[in-house]
Amino acid sequence: MARSGDEPDGMYGFAAEKIRRSADGLTYRFFIRPEAKFHDGSRLTAHDVAFSLNILKEKGHPIISQFLRDFLGARANDDTTVVASFAPKRARDVPLFVAGLPIFSRAYYATKPFDESTLDTPLGSGAYKVGRFEPGRYIEYQRVKDWWGADLPVALGQYNFDIVRFEYYRDRDVGFEGFSAENYLFREEFTSRFWAKRYDFRR
Repeated sequence: MARSGDEPDGMYGFAAEKIRRSADGLTYRFFIRPEAKFHDGSRLTAHDVAFSLNILKEKGHPIISQFLRDFLGARANDDTTVVASFAPKRARDVPLFVAGLPIFSRAYYATKPFDESTLDTPLGSGAYKVGRFEPGRYIEYQRVKDWWGADLPVALGQYNFDIVRFEYYRDRDVGFEGFSAENYLFREEFTSRFWAKRYDFRR
């Protein structure tokens, strides 16, 4: 599911067309859209969702696995229905966290270790896919022109750039010089000293 930028606890259907919650709040059934697919054209199914949630609980980053303490596991009843189970007295936001996690291809990771570092381009299903990159320097994401989710309400008005490029700098001062020289166009600033004294140029 996709979060809403102006609703802290609001989420809307993305790969999941609809959900059904049990009366006790411990079981959620997600119904996967039949049109959802990965970038290689293969269908995104409930089996991929269950695999993704379970592998993230088992082998995900420690921060993710910490958030998944009250998530007991997921199973796919068929290609379109995945059931997620939660522990009693779970934290209120755990289902929201689970619903927003990425979905990986079970078939792709059947031949590749999930927790191995690699420069292979992963198989995704989103609006962008990995394009050119140079480790430690930059990475580009290319818009998928026939993306299955382009007409969903959560996607309308978004993903308008054909290429999104991230430039990496080892030093924040050098990175700021790159920004002031227009080597890149968006910067998230965390240093009040920079705001006060260094933003004296016009774009």
